[in-house]
Amino acid sequence: MSNTNSGEGRTLVALYPILHHSHLYKVGEDLPVNDADMVAAWLETGTAAWTDGEKSEPEEAAKAVPKTAEPGRTGRASDGNETDGDDLAGKVPKTKQRKK
Repeated sequence: MSNTNSGEGRTLVALYPILHHSHLYKVGEDLPVNDADMVAAWLETGTAAWTDGEKSEPEEAAKAVPKTAEPGRTGRASDGNETDGDDLAGKVPKTKQRKK
């Protein structure tokens, strides 16, 4: 089972996760090229592409920024003398260890 195209040095790389013959190929993994019908289907649908053999660095995924209120029930969790605004009952405390 070869992953190169007839000695040209090009490899077929998955652009999306692909399940083929009970094996899940992850994004960036080399795909087998021994089945011409599957190679044509992957290229036609855009789930795979030919590369010149050099591996590229995967792009870092964007981090989501929450746009809704923080979870927790409203109400007093202290005696009411808190001035920092953290008076939600059941709210997970903000600590340095939890910011990871």
